Amino acid sequence: MLELLVKQTFLKLRFIDIALLIGILTLCYMTFFHHLDEFTIRLWDEGRNAVSALEMLKTNNPIVTYFNGVPDLWNTKPPLHIWIVAIMYKIFGVNELALRLPSAIAASLVTVIIFIFGLKVLKNRWIGFLGSLIILSSMGFPDLHIGRTGDYDALLVLFIFLGSLSFFVYLESKITKYMYLCGLFFTLGVLTKGIAGLLIVPGIILYVLLSGNLIKLFKNKSFWKTILSVLLTIVSYYVLREFFNHGYLAAVWQEEIWARTQDNLGANSIDFWYYWKLFASFRFQKWIYFVPFSIIIYFLTKNKTTKRFVLFSYIIVISYFLIISKTETKQMWYDAQLYPFMSLLVAISLIEIINKFPFLFRFFPILILSFYMQRYIRTNIAYINRPDLEKSEACLKYGYLFRDKSINKEGFVGVHKASWCTPIYFYLERDGLIRKEISELEVGDKVLTCDSITFNEIKNIYNIDLVFDNRDGCLGFKIK
Repeated sequence: MLELLVKQTFLKLRFIDIALLIGILTLCYMTFFHHLDEFTIRLWDEGRNAVSALEMLKTNNPIVTYFNGVPDLWNTKPPLHIWIVAIMYKIFGVNELALRLPSAIAASLVTVIIFIFGLKVLKNRWIGFLGSLIILSSMGFPDLHIGRTGDYDALLVLFIFLGSLSFFVYLESKITKYMYLCGLFFTLGVLTKGIAGLLIVPGIILYVLLSGNLIKLFKNKSFWKTILSVLLTIVSYYVLREFFNHGYLAAVWQEEIWARTQDNLGANSIDFWYYWKLFASFRFQKWIYFVPFSIIIYFLTKNKTTKRFVLFSYIIVISYFLIISKTETKQMWYDAQLYPFMSLLVAISLIEIINKFPFLFRFFPILILSFYMQRYIRTNIAYINRPDLEKSEACLKYGYLFRDKSINKEGFVGVHKASWCTPIYFYLERDGLIRKEISELEVGDKVLTCDSITFNEIKNIYNIDLVFDNRDGCLGFKIK
C-alpha cells in the first residue's frame, strides 16, 4: 500500500490531480492544524495522555505508562500513541501543539488516502475528491477527541483504514505484500487503542464469506503467516506489560472489555440509536441519509471493483455500527472509524447518480452539491476554530493561567478538589510544580487554583493572603 501510494500516485499525478490534492491539503490545514494549540488541555483522555507521555520521558520506561507517578491501570491502552507524543515533545517541546500533532497529521493522511484510493484503486478522481470533501465537511471527524486533540482515535482510524484498504486491495490483486501490510496496520491499530482496533474485523470476515474468498484465504500461507505475526506481536506486548506491571491483564479485562460492553461507564446514552441521532443532527451532516441506501449502487454500477468495494464498505459500516450501538458504554467518539468508509460510500453514490444524468444536465446536481459542500466546510472550519466556549469550566482554565507569563508561579502548589481534573496534572508537572490535596496544605504554602469550590473550602479551613486574582477566575494565595 505504501509503495502504491508513493510510486503510482505522487510520481504519476496529472495536473488536475495535483491541483485537487493541493486543494485537499489546504483544507486539511484549515480543518486540522489552524489554531491547533489555541485550546488548553481537554478533559478527559487528552489530559491523561499528555501526562503519561511526559512521565514516559521522565521514567524512560517505554513499556509501562504512568499517571501521577504510578503505573496507569485505569487507562489500559497500549503505548504506541504515547510513544509518538513523547517523540513530539522531544522535537517541539512539551506543549499543546506537540500533543495534538499526531492526531492532526493522522486525520489529514486519512483524508488524502481517501482521495488517492478513489483515484488509483477505484479509477475515479471525483470519487476520491468528493470523499475527501465529505469527511472534511463532517463535524464529527475533525472535532474534539478525533482530528484536533491528543487522543487515540485519529491515529487508530488511520491504521485501521489503511489495514482495511490493504486487505481489500489484496483480495482484488492477490499480491502478497498487501496482506502483510494489512497485518502491519492492524497490529499498529491494536497497539494504539487495544481491542478497539479489532472492532472492524467482524465486518471484514463477513465480507470474506459473502465474496467467496474464505477457502482461498485458508489455503494461503501468507494469510496464516500474517495472522501469526499479528498475534505474536500483540500478545508479546501484553505479556511483557504484565511482567513489568502485575495486574495489567486483569485491568484490561475489567476496564477495556467487560465493563465497556456490560456497564455504562460515564456514557451519554443507552439508546440504541444514539450514534445515528448524532450523525443526523450534526456529526455527519445530511450525508448520513445517503449511507443506508448506498448499497443500491452495488446493483447499479458497472465497475466491478467499485461494486465490490461498495459491498466491502457497507458491510463494515453496518457491522461496526451494530457493535458500538449494542455496547452499554457509548461515547460520542466511538464513531470515529466509520467516517472514511461512509464518506467513500456517499461519494460513490453521488458520483454514480450524477453520471446517470445526461451530460448537459449534470451541471445542476453539481451546482447543488457544491453549494452544500462549501457551506458545510465553511461552517465546520468556523466551528472548530471558534473561541473557547468551555472557558467557564474550571479544569480548562489552568492552561490559560500557565500561559500568563506576567504571573510568577514559582514555588506554588496546585490544588483542585476533583481528582479527575487531568489538565492541572499536566501543567504542574510540565513546570516542575507539585499538586497537593486540601488536607495536605501547610502554613506557608503558596497555592494556586482555578476552582471556586476548592478555593471556598480552603478559605473555610485556613487563613489566607491573596497573591493574585486573574481575569479568568484563577487565584493564588498564601496559607497563613
